Amino acid sequence: MLRRFNFKCTKCNHIEEQWVDHTDHFACCPECGETATRIISSVTSHFKGQGWPDADDKWARDHERAARK
Repeated sequence: MLRRFNFKCTKCNHIEEQWVDHTDHFACCPECGETATRIISSVTSHFKGQGWPDADDKWARDHERAARK
């Protein structure tokens, strides 16, 4: 089964997203042809609906400010 993973070249540090089998931990760098290893990328999430504080929420701002102290 093919899945999409990010790979980083061990030589030129180029990062490329590729479709590979989930068991593949290495790929070929499209820039220089050297070995690229699979890396873990961050995931962006955005919660919507009631109960999730957002940037305009006074409660969230107050708690964030208190946590910094």
